[in-house]
Amino acid sequence: MKKLLLLLALSFFSIQGFAAGCPDGSEPVKSISADGTYFVFNCDTQAEGDTGEQKSSKTLSKDLQIFLTPDITNYTLEIVQKWLKVGADAWGSYGPIEVYVIGQNKSEAIKLENDFCKRHIQLDSGWNKKWDCANENYQIFTRYVDEGGAAVSSYRKSHLSYDFDTLIMSSKRPGPSEEDYKIVLLHEYFHIHQIAHISGKCSDNRNIPCERDKKMTGDYVKRPWLHEGGAEYRAQLLYHQNPDSKGSLRQRMKRKLSESIKAYKQKYNMNLKSLTYEIGGHDAYNIGAWFTAYLIHNEGEERHRVNFYQDIDELGFEGSFKKNFGKSSDDYIKEFNAFITQPFSEVLKIIPK
Repeated sequence: MKKLLLLLALSFFSIQGFAAGCPDGSEPVKSISADGTYFVFNCDTQAEGDTGEQKSSKTLSKDLQIFLTPDITNYTLEIVQKWLKVGADAWGSYGPIEVYVIGQNKSEAIKLENDFCKRHIQLDSGWNKKWDCANENYQIFTRYVDEGGAAVSSYRKSHLSYDFDTLIMSSKRPGPSEEDYKIVLLHEYFHIHQIAHISGKCSDNRNIPCERDKKMTGDYVKRPWLHEGGAEYRAQLLYHQNPDSKGSLRQRMKRKLSESIKAYKQKYNMNLKSLTYEIGGHDAYNIGAWFTAYLIHNEGEERHRVNFYQDIDELGFEGSFKKNFGKSSDDYIKEFNAFITQPFSEVLKIIPK
């Protein structure tokens, strides 16, 4: 007990300034793991499971937990909490969501991976320690120490009964002191919005195509043009609409176009659907963001964010696209291609000042 109290005292500087408030407006429950390796902020107070490390909530519709390695500062935590709420206020609260904020100490990230494994073994009898937990070929959190970046993962598999999503933020590329950190967090939260509207599970057999992927991106081979492009422009636009934003949305979008328009025209022959995560991924994000900007300019924000995703589970990607945007995605891309080849001065007019 004395050791735990000491850990709490030594660690208090990291959590005392935490800005209270969950995405649904309630106050989070704050606790520290028994070994002092990380903090957890739980936006659902009705805990049902206890692994010996800390309590975890089974699931409520707005369940959100934030897990931190101990080297994450209060400054970073406040940014994460604030911009999660910005995203939830704009796009809706979903759950269960586990948010992991990873610092720069690999040993602490390993401990967090181990606890992730222990908790989910308790939460789900189908959890497979060999395949679902971290191993030498599957780094859940530790790779973010070296590589940086951010990601969302959806744990909806046929062998699992407890469905949840993870949102992971690292401490570099971008870092918490950079404006892009906030935009990246919003980008990842919009992915939560997207995947929340799709039911079904993927098979454990990778040779069996996943219907969730096809509903989300229009193909079994995931295409990032609207999935990633939509998340990117939505994040940029929402950040721009926030009174605390800095910089120019038009300048950021101009930079994206400058970086990718040449390759889009010459290397990919303006075939937006030919771009995958492996081939032309960076350009797919940039040009896809511009396609989303064009789509929203023509159709309105609500039709993209609400109507399209509300219909996607029942009608599929293409069916929902036709219903809500009035033409096939191929025809819309052709129209977009004619638009995007205009001079920058003309193209930029659709971006809010």
